Amino acid sequence: MITGFRRAGPEPVREVDRARVLELVRGADREVFATGGGAPSDFRDTLLRAVRGGVCGPQVKVRFLGGRAEDRDWVREALRHRVRVRVAEASSHGSLLVDRSVAVVPSGRADGLLVVVEPSLVTALVESFLSRWSVATSWVGVHGVPDEFERSVLLCLVSGMTDDVAAGRLGVSARTVRRHVNGMMDRVGARSRFELGFRAAEFGWLEPGIPPDGGTAARGGRVPAG
Repeated sequence: MITGFRRAGPEPVREVDRARVLELVRGADREVFATGGGAPSDFRDTLLRAVRGGVCGPQVKVRFLGGRAEDRDWVREALRHRVRVRVAEASSHGSLLVDRSVAVVPSGRADGLLVVVEPSLVTALVESFLSRWSVATSWVGVHGVPDEFERSVLLCLVSGMTDDVAAGRLGVSARTVRRHVNGMMDRVGARSRFELGFRAAEFGWLEPGIPPDGGTAARGGRVPAG
């Protein structure tokens, strides 16, 4: 929590410096939501530092809503640390929301940030985020959907085949199988083949007759939890 600032204190809005925002994230008990809007309102680095360093406990749900042009290396790293990332069609100003009771937004000055605890303001920001999140597309659905061959590799993988057996089934080398598996793991931030299989099932990639849309709500696909 930011020193000297109480959630229920008399000041509904207060300016803080960027270095202290991590302290606010550290105090999260349930969830942290963030949107990317470019400097000075880009909270991506703070969010990644928090999850990478274990500042956010495993019980804290972390979501990031960005655009199609988000840095792919950043997104892959975020996915590896259990951050849910979705892509919004329309851009917005950056914000960071903690436990639906505290918000951090740009102050309007260069690199200036405001902490907001006024319930009506925070509620409005939370509702705006959740509304946009519900119609946004999974980042994996935009950039990581497997092609037909990759899907065949996944089916071999989850059925328990070794690389050599899968290669024989698909008519390619085991090295090719490993290359495609590693590529898919990288795209979805999976740290193991088991996790890749879990993610593939989560995104609906293994279900016959269902387009692998990465959980896109607009197409009627299953939206991953979180």
